[in-house]
Order: sequence, then structure tokens, then C-alpha cells
Amino acid sequence: MGEFKLDSSTYKLEFLMPCLCGGANLETAELRPSAVRGQLRWWFRALGGSFEEESAVFGRIGKKNEALGSAVVIRTRILGKPPVWEPPEFGPNDPESYVWYFASVSGKTEDDKKNKLPGPRWQSEGALAKGTKWELRVIVRRPLYEALRKKFDDALTCFLALGSIGLRATRGLGAFHCIEKPFDENVLRPILEKARFAMERKGYAKDYAEMARTIGSLVKGTRKAKGWKNDSQTGTETPSPLGSSNNPRQTSAIWFRPVRVPNADDRLLLVVFEAPHDRILGEVSRSEAISVGKNPSELFNEPLFNRRK
Repeated sequence: MGEFKLDSSTYKLEFLMPCLCGGANLETAELRPSAVRGQLRWWFRALGGSFEEESAVFGRIGKKNEALGSAVVIRTRILGKPPVWEPPEFGPNDPESYVWYFASVSGKTEDDKKNKLPGPRWQSEGALAKGTKWELRVIVRRPLYEALRKKFDDALTCFLALGSIGLRATRGLGAFHCIEKPFDENVLRPILEKARFAMERKGYAKDYAEMARTIGSLVKGTRKAKGWKNDSQTGTETPSPLGSSNNPRQTSAIWFRPVRVPNADDRLLLVVFEAPHDRILGEVSRSEAISVGKNPSELFNEPLFNRRK
């Protein structure tokens, strides 16, 4: 069984991109432990954890004799007074609309649509701004055997270095920097390559607005180049590893993640990674091979002549 280990770890984090997170009241951003737990479960599964192993770590519901409480407790809190977020302006044809649009209309009521109002999140209180500092505490309260603890630790390492939370997390929103576990390719690549992930650096941006344009350009250009269409009139999308907001809803296997690296003059580095399709995608969205060829340079920028000057 190996040696058991119990402990509590605390991490200091700072959002690099606005985080649109919340609970029942979409008008007020709320940093909830459940958001972190959900992302940790995603990483655990994407890195190869089985259903039985996931249940042993995070618990499961079921009949009296089948239910199991979580071995992991998550605590979060905002540190100090967060800066104020100002929702950005963008046009429907701007590349950054592929990052911002869904967030701007999320939660709209019929009255909002009738009066051409934005969604409830699209106001200063609806997001945690870039620069918001917060604390994450992870408590492992039940012994996990050595191999299982290693899988959980790998998931936590990847989440802290490459994870993000909230709406449009796969498009870079809710990305953060962890002081204790920053982005480090030498640490991450052995974990990701063993789990059949693809990862590549895609260049720098001077601020989060430029980063949103860069990410949007890659999403828009790749959809066009690969024929992954989105018909807003009929609400249908071509099934693809970039995910779908329609029925059936499907998260993206391709993640765009801004990170902070040393000696970058405060610029943000864009890292793109792709999870194995068979672990996280429904069959209709899978490709026989990693869609960007185990080399995310096969993602395509929007043609330069179509970009806003």
C-alpha cells in the first residue's frame, strides 16, 4: 500500500486575466471552492486517473453503502481589496469577441435580449479583475496510498501552473499565477507527456487585452481553417476539439493559458495545451490524433487583413 501522507498546503495566487466566476447571483463575482475542486477533478481525469481513483480522492454520491466523502478539502479567500474590473469594448468581428462575447451575454433574460442589454456578469461587480490576489488552501484529510497521492499531487501541480477558473477558462479567462508553483516547463513536461498532452509556447502579449486578441485570433483562424463552423442562426456547431456551447455541450480539449515567466518585462506568455481526447471529449468531438498534431503550431491565426487595425 505504501506510506500514507496527510497534510495541509497553502498557496498565494494572483489573477492574470479577469475571472468571471460566481454562484447563483451572476451579478456578483464569487471565488468558490467548488470552482477549484471542479478543475482539480478535470486535471485528475485528464492526466489518466480512473473513475475509481477519482472517487477515492474526491468522493462520490450513491446509496448509503456506496457514498464516499471527499479526501480533499478546498478553502479559498480573497486577499485585501481587489482592483475594479471594467468590461472591455469589442465588436462582433473583432478576434477578441471569441473570448469576450459568450461572457458578455451569459445569463441574459428575455427582457435583457428585448432591451439589448448585456448579461448580468458584464459589469464591474461581475468579475474579479486582473491583479486580484487570493489564497488557496488544500487539505488532504484522509490517507491516500502512495501511487494515488502522486496522481493527486500531479493534478494539483498542473492546476496551479496551467489551470484557470470561471467562465471561458479554456480561452484564458480566470488564468492566475501561483507564487509557490509557477509555470515551469521542466516540471510540467514530464507529467504532460506521460499523459499524452501536447503543449507549446505561442508568444508574448504586453497586457491582457492584447492576450485576449491573440487567443481570439487563434480560435477564429483555426475554426475557419479547419471548417469547424458555428451557425448562430440555427444554434449548431461543427463538432470539434475546441468545444461547443450548444447541445450537446462540450468543453474544449484545447486550452489557451496566459502565464507569467521570469525576465519577460511583465509581458504574458501564451501557452497552448491539448488534453487527450479519449479522456475528456465525447466521441463526436474526438479526432483519431491530437487535432493540432502534437504540435500546437498547427493552430492558425486569423488572416492579418481581417484584423482590426
